[in-house]
Amino acid sequence: MKFAHLIPVLAVVLLTSCSPAPRDATASTPQQLASDSATALNVKDYAKAQALAKQATDIDPKFAEAWVGYGMASVRLGHADQARVAYERALSLHQARHLQNPSDANQVVQQIFLLTLLGRQADAETLLKQARTDYPSDQTITKFTEDFTTTKQGWQSWMVEVKP
Repeated sequence: MKFAHLIPVLAVVLLTSCSPAPRDATASTPQQLASDSATALNVKDYAKAQALAKQATDIDPKFAEAWVGYGMASVRLGHADQARVAYERALSLHQARHLQNPSDANQVVQQIFLLTLLGRQADAETLLKQARTDYPSDQTITKFTEDFTTTKQGWQSWMVEVKP
């Protein structure tokens, strides 16, 4: 199965794999809101997906995965500027996470994904090349490298327009 076909599923997995917060019956957690947002994204209810992701980022502004969901929903709603801001925010959060834990190859994968969505192809490819050197035994990075051209094509519908 190619990565390109996994984007909606990947969003749900990433959002639901975040460390769970205690569930309060009277309030939604950022993780639950983001998971619900990913579900709405998968059923193409983009306005709901955007609203839920926004609620999650309002509660936890450092929740990178919710920013990605907000950006993806914004793209689908035709709000490229909102998507760009959300993707940039998520990128900076994943970069900070990687600085805190350099052994976490997933943070590099997330950066490559976001750089691609931002139309920064050369930066994404440079980072992927570096990741192959830094994480030679990481299977996700290896598979990602093998399928990157196809994977990027699958992401085109989530990309923001590149500003000149």
